[in-house]
Amino acid sequence: MPQKVITMNLWKKPHNYDIMSVGEREQAEHVHRERRMTITIAYQKYNSRRSMGTLYFTRHGQTFWNVENKICGCTDIGLTELGHEQAAELGRQIAQQQLEIDAILYSPLQRAADTARHISEMTGIACYPEERLREQNFGKFEGTPRDGAAFLEAKKQFVNRFETGESMLQLCQRIYNLLDEVCAQENQTYLLVAHNGIARAVRSYFVDMPNDAYSAYGIRNCELCRYDF
Repeated sequence: MPQKVITMNLWKKPHNYDIMSVGEREQAEHVHRERRMTITIAYQKYNSRRSMGTLYFTRHGQTFWNVENKICGCTDIGLTELGHEQAAELGRQIAQQQLEIDAILYSPLQRAADTARHISEMTGIACYPEERLREQNFGKFEGTPRDGAAFLEAKKQFVNRFETGESMLQLCQRIYNLLDEVCAQENQTYLLVAHNGIARAVRSYFVDMPNDAYSAYGIRNCELCRYDF
């Protein structure tokens, strides 16, 4: 994010400036320049702290329904053996790279909770459930093919609740509220462990996306994304 630039003019002549000698005037002006420099540096450091932060995001490991090409949504589907291995490997990579992460927030659905647990065990980073990271409820499409024509078209309608589920706008409301809270915390870096539907909402919070790009966006199992803000 570009830094905000301000100009501060705090110069005020001393009451006896007009009768000062040249040396006295130079000394007074020197003090003012030093003070202005100190204020500018202090503001830049403050502004830098407010503008710089990092958030990490990953999707859970492979599930049984991922293998079967079914929409998981809010249905609580477990990880495959490979999914457990993917989560543990991501934890090892985070530890090896010494990524500075203060805490893990994860969806309460089992596939994300197990992924977060593996990462926590490998890194020693504390993890906590966060209800707002639960996957989108895809209503009548849950358990149906992920590439079904009707589903792909329905995903493009952002106020569509899939008859019994949750619309894209409802999803983004809870994710944006969570991200507002997370990003407002100074000196705290989080890893969010959640789902593909959450991945696109998180990306849209940081990056402008056309509707078609939003509905088509997705990441691989245990792919790690970084957002700087």
